[in-house]
Amino acid sequence: MHLDHVVVFVADADRSLGFYRDALGLGTIIDREFDGPWPELFGVTSGRLRAMILGDPEHRERGQVELLTMAQPVPEGSGPTPVATGVVMLSFMVDLAVVLPKLEAAGGTDVRRATLRNGVTVVTLRDPDGILVELLDVPAA
Repeated sequence: MHLDHVVVFVADADRSLGFYRDALGLGTIIDREFDGPWPELFGVTSGRLRAMILGDPEHRERGQVELLTMAQPVPEGSGPTPVATGVVMLSFMVDLAVVLPKLEAAGGTDVRRATLRNGVTVVTLRDPDGILVELLDVPAA
């Protein structure tokens, strides 16, 4: 058994694609709409959704992020969820000098920086929907 992908429900598909695909650099594997039993599965009213699966198209066995938007709007939460049990954080290994400015320009907020004991710089920030994202610095060779 292995983890296949993580799903993030987003309010605005284009805004989230700007963050995860355009700024972070994930490739598009799937971007299409589906009809299905979404009210039964997710407790929403819409029977149609748009799924955008992002990752490395050359290595589909690696972890992927699936962004979902419903055809009928889902009420947004009351803002970013504080760190607590049950809260998801997505973690990526990136070249911070290249990627972080792009993510901030694409709507990343609440940027926090630290250095781990092993010397690796780590940054956390919130995506445009308030999801916590961790970036571990792996500078390009």
